Amino acid sequence: MHVMRRLKSIASGRSSISDPGGDSGTKRAKVDLEAEQKVTGEPKLVEKTTKGLEQLVASTSYETDARTSRISSIARPEKSGYDQLPKEMHEMKIRDDKADNHDDKDMEATVVKGNGTETGQIIATTIGGQNGQPKQTISYMAERVVGTGSFGVVFQAKCLETGEAVAIKKVLQDKRYKNRELQVMRLLDHPNVVQLKHCFFSTTDKDELYLNLVLEYVSETVYRVAKHYSRMNQHMPLIYVQLYIYQICRALNYIHSVMGVCHRDIKPQNLLVNPHTHQLKLCDFGSAKMLVPGEPNISYICSRYYRAPELIFGATEYTTAIDMWSVGCVLAELLLGQPLFPGESGVDQLGEIIKVLGTPTREEIKCMNPNYTEFKFPQIKAHPWHKVFSKRMPPEAVDLVSRLLQYSPNLRCTALEACAHPFFDEMRDPSAHLLNGCPLPPLFNFTPQELADASPELLQRLIPEHAKK
Repeated sequence: MHVMRRLKSIASGRSSISDPGGDSGTKRAKVDLEAEQKVTGEPKLVEKTTKGLEQLVASTSYETDARTSRISSIARPEKSGYDQLPKEMHEMKIRDDKADNHDDKDMEATVVKGNGTETGQIIATTIGGQNGQPKQTISYMAERVVGTGSFGVVFQAKCLETGEAVAIKKVLQDKRYKNRELQVMRLLDHPNVVQLKHCFFSTTDKDELYLNLVLEYVSETVYRVAKHYSRMNQHMPLIYVQLYIYQICRALNYIHSVMGVCHRDIKPQNLLVNPHTHQLKLCDFGSAKMLVPGEPNISYICSRYYRAPELIFGATEYTTAIDMWSVGCVLAELLLGQPLFPGESGVDQLGEIIKVLGTPTREEIKCMNPNYTEFKFPQIKAHPWHKVFSKRMPPEAVDLVSRLLQYSPNLRCTALEACAHPFFDEMRDPSAHLLNGCPLPPLFNFTPQELADASPELLQRLIPEHAKK
């Protein structure tokens, strides 16, 4: 069947949005305003359309250079066959997410007057005063905006009392709902997750209420590091790819297994990196949620290039495996130097995936979303992974990509299983170090909670002898 043909140019005619470099220059999935407010407690931009999957929204993506081709040997379906993909899928009905009923008390926060984002403006807020502790005033001086999006703005500031640099994420707060991002971040404490230091509310002259999350400041992102090497026409050094992906997986094991939270927006822009130590910290929990089995969730979630196929199929009872698919996309992107699945729309994203993984089987579609087992797709054979990557690519790297990018969510390896993968064995060598000779960041200081689900065999592969107590 002549369903496919070679692309004239992957890059030609592809529009994209460049990331400003902040930790949250994100466009959230656009859904019905009332439904999304109940889900996240944050107002969103609204764009109602009548075409099912065409509501899926593009997020911050790589600037595609027309001079570069992605995978020259991957062909594109004939227009007639390719157009069949969205035709059946436009009928998808997505159920709205339910509001959470958390009993947790919100973190104490002072209401501060003033906009607070202008350079040089000083914001003074009070913390403490509970359990017999004295109240303490903390002042922040705004320095520069580092990220913007439909959610609000992120700006860098300096604590005047300590001189410490912080990032303040400012989001419009609907007074009717709790802020889920705040509720989630209050619970998190891990070396690979950005730390919430403090929070406060601020108001404007129009009586708008804003929530300000004071976060630890980390100067770089994996996105910016990758762009640095891309501009020099170089691939990221393999040790950095190993370090970043391992630390992502370790952070996800913590939030998935220990905290029961799904991030739902894993992408290079949301991975902060200390440029000196190369310690990675997962940030932007604006889409995060505790997934409850049997409780539906919105499927218009996660940035497009990193969106798991079950989300494109409209699944509403998905699992934390959607984050692991995103990790596979990030890993492939760092190895290739550009996104593996650069779809131009939500449906085109599925086409990009099919060109590499082949047409999903009936059983695989059932695993992603049982409601769509009867749909007929063009029968496209999988493109071998060893042809997607260069011959010089370590086989362990290709193997890990293949274990993460599986159609069936239950076949994807878990975050802890990924950490134990042979791709990271070089970092378990006691002589391993950064390119500048400095030691690696802490990698094996697991807590008992992080290892609670690990089998003895997994533990043996995960922690090297020199790191065992």
